[in-house]
Amino acid sequence: MRPPPAQEHRRRDRVLDAVRAAALLVVVVAHALAWDTSSGAPRNVLDGRPGLVWVTWLLQPLPLLFAAGGLANLGSWQRDPDLARFLHRRGTRLLTPAVVYLTAWTVLLLPLAVVLPEAAAAGRFLSQLVWFLGVYLIVVLAVPWTSRWTTRPGPALATWLVLVAVVDALRWNVSPVLGWLNLLLVWGFCHQLGTALPLLRRAPAAGLLAGAGAAAGTAVGLAVLGPWSSSLVSYAGDPEPTNLAPPTVVVALYGLGQVLLLAAVWGRLERALTRDRLYVAVAGLGTRGIGLYLWHIPVVALVAGTVLLLGGRVPALGPVWWALHGVGLVVVLAGGWTLAGLAGRVEARLRGVASRAGQPTAGPTGRALAVTAGAAGLALLHASVTGFGRPSIQCGM
Repeated sequence: MRPPPAQEHRRRDRVLDAVRAAALLVVVVAHALAWDTSSGAPRNVLDGRPGLVWVTWLLQPLPLLFAAGGLANLGSWQRDPDLARFLHRRGTRLLTPAVVYLTAWTVLLLPLAVVLPEAAAAGRFLSQLVWFLGVYLIVVLAVPWTSRWTTRPGPALATWLVLVAVVDALRWNVSPVLGWLNLLLVWGFCHQLGTALPLLRRAPAAGLLAGAGAAAGTAVGLAVLGPWSSSLVSYAGDPEPTNLAPPTVVVALYGLGQVLLLAAVWGRLERALTRDRLYVAVAGLGTRGIGLYLWHIPVVALVAGTVLLLGGRVPALGPVWWALHGVGLVVVLAGGWTLAGLAGRVEARLRGVASRAGQPTAGPTGRALAVTAGAAGLALLHASVTGFGRPSIQCGM
C-alpha cells in the first residue's frame, strides 16, 4: 500500500488523523482480546472476570473518535458551507463502507436464514458495530446547525450535558426506553466537544489537566455510586444498567476528560507527528480505518469459533489463554486488514460512480440529501439491531 503523498500530509491535521487511527485500533484490539471460551461457550471475558471492569476505562476510545470527527467535520463545513456538497462528500465517504459491508452479509446470510436458524444469530452479531456508522451519520447531518454554537462552546456544551443527565433521570424514573435518546445526545456531545478543541488548546495545560481529572473523577464517582454501571462497555453478565447501550452521562463526562487531556498534550503530539515515518504509519492505518473497524468482527468470530471447536476450554487469563489470544490478535489484525482492502476496491468504485454523477447543487437538493442522510442513519441503526439474516422485516429498535 502506498502512503499518501507528502504534500497531502501537510494539508491534513496529523493529530486528528492519529487520534482517529489510534481509537479505531484500540477498538479492534479490545474486541480481539475480549472473547472467552473457558466456559464451553463464547462470551465476553468480563462475564467470567467482572473484577476486570477497570480495564474498560483504559480501552474506551469512542468519545475521542467522535470528538476527532467533530473537528474534522467542522473544518469541512467551514471550508465549503454548502449543505448539498457537504453531505455529498461526507456521506459518500461514510456510506460506501457501510453499503459494501451490509450488502455482502445480507446476500450471504439472508438465504441461509431460511434453512439455518443460526444464520439470524450470526447476522445480529455481525451487525452490532454498524450502530456507530448510523449515529455518526446523523451527527454529521447536524453539523450545519451545531457549527453555529462553536463561538460560545461553554454554554452550549453545559446545556447539552444537562440534557444528557435529564435523559438518564427519565431512564431510571419514567421508562428505560427514553434512555435511547442519549444514543444521539451523548455521542453528539462528544462530537461537539471536538469542535471546541481549537479554543481549548489555547488554555494553560495545568488547567486542562485539572479539568480532565475532575471530569474523569466525577465519571468514576458516578459509576461507583450507581445506578450507573462500573463498566464502560456492555457485556451480558453486567448486573448494573449499562453505560454504553444506551450511553449515559458517565460516558459524556469521561469523554470530556479525554478531550481536555487531548487538548493539554496536543502540542507534544503535533511535534511527535512531524516525523514523516511515524505519520506514514498513521496515514496508512487511516486509509482502511473504517473498513478494519467493520471487517475485523467476522474474523474475531472465526477465531473464537475455531478455538471453541478445537476444545479451547482453558482457564481465562492463564498462560495458554494469553497465547491463544496473542495468535488470535495477529489473525484478527491481518484478516481484518485484508478484508478491508478487498472491500475498499468495491468502495472506490462506488465513490467513482458518485463522483461521475457530479456534485449536487444547493437549494432543494441539499434538503433532499439531508432527509436521505437521516433516513440512512436510522436504517443503519435498525440494521445494527435486527441483523442481516432476518427473512422478515421488523421495525423498532
